[in-house]
Amino acid sequence: ESQRMVQEIRQRFTRLPDQSLLLWLYECWFLGANEDIVLTSFEAGQLGSLSRDVAVDRHIGSWVGPFSLWTLLVASVREAYTVDEVMVYRDRWNTRLEGVQYLTELTMLDILYGNTRNADYLDDPDEAYCTWHIWEAFKKSAPPFYAKALSSITWHRDLKVLRLKAYVWDYRPKPSSLPQDGFVEIQPKEYAASGDDPCTICHEELSRNTCELECGHEFHRECIRTWLQEHSSTCPICRDYAVFPADVPERNSSKHYKAKAWKRSVF
Repeated sequence: ESQRMVQEIRQRFTRLPDQSLLLWLYECWFLGANEDIVLTSFEAGQLGSLSRDVAVDRHIGSWVGPFSLWTLLVASVREAYTVDEVMVYRDRWNTRLEGVQYLTELTMLDILYGNTRNADYLDDPDEAYCTWHIWEAFKKSAPPFYAKALSSITWHRDLKVLRLKAYVWDYRPKPSSLPQDGFVEIQPKEYAASGDDPCTICHEELSRNTCELECGHEFHRECIRTWLQEHSSTCPICRDYAVFPADVPERNSSKHYKAKAWKRSVF
């Protein structure tokens, strides 16, 4: 039983290649690392290269437990690296996905190391607030067409990071040529994503066999069905609650299908 649990943790929570430690921590939380997964010292020592980082993995296996998996991961990253070592500030992010990821990194950094009220949201990072430091770092690194959109937002201390993520994801350049000054108009997303947009679950191009949730975010049909069945009952982008239709069409269909929301989250 113990070995099976360790193996399942490895399969579910191992850090992806080239994934930052802060993004990895957020992904672990999102996948349920803080939900009743308790390990003994021996079990923690059997996790191996869970973080793919020698210093962090060494600390994961060194604590005298039992501890929850989430406590082990957070404590090990904090012990292995200082705030300046764990974060790489970006001069520029270029795509919606990069923007959302950078916001996540800035938020996790503030939760783990900052001296703000976000420290209270270690067990629920999606409830964190966009502090002035997060706002300035994010806006400063935005490409011109997103910088123009962000300039229309008035920062306030109760601005939630999750709402800002949804704002960035749902805005896109008009399909017209760029003006000479390098700026383009930004408009809300009103229709299904184009074939150039990535599925945020598998990061592959959205071209066919897609499904749009009630919140308006679109994914590969198989990706979102697996996500809703095995990982979470919420949209991976905005965390609105959703369920997939019971009568799922055949795999080879190229039509769009909309899942019905059964509860809407409040930002």
